[in-house]
Amino acid sequence: MGRWVIMFGFGLLSACTVATLPPEAAVGLWSSSAVSLELRAEGGTLSYQCGAGTIAGDWRLDPDGTFTGTGEHFFGGGPAPIEGRPPNRARYSGRIHGRRFTLTVSLIDLGQQLGPFELTRGETIVGPVCL
Repeated sequence: MGRWVIMFGFGLLSACTVATLPPEAAVGLWSSSAVSLELRAEGGTLSYQCGAGTIAGDWRLDPDGTFTGTGEHFFGGGPAPIEGRPPNRARYSGRIHGRRFTLTVSLIDLGQQLGPFELTRGETIVGPVCL
């Protein structure tokens, strides 16, 4: 019975040791073929093939790698109107695991979702390709 208690205790201890991520783990350049994200402590900018976005400085990375943030999304394509493109309120959510960042963009006022996008740390920036 003594061995069983030791093995149970070891299993319980192992279950409690979870790798945690500091907020700095999200800071940097992330990209895929469709979107790139430059995230800083004070906020971030996204470039899509046909749009752009911003993330406010109150974004958060939980110790388990769950990312949340708010900001704006701007659709692109075609000639830009003189008054500019209206922003759409956006909620950014995702998860960081190593060099991978799965990111989803929810357009609050439109009830639409973009993604999920599978980003990789340190890749090249996506430029506008819209016609």
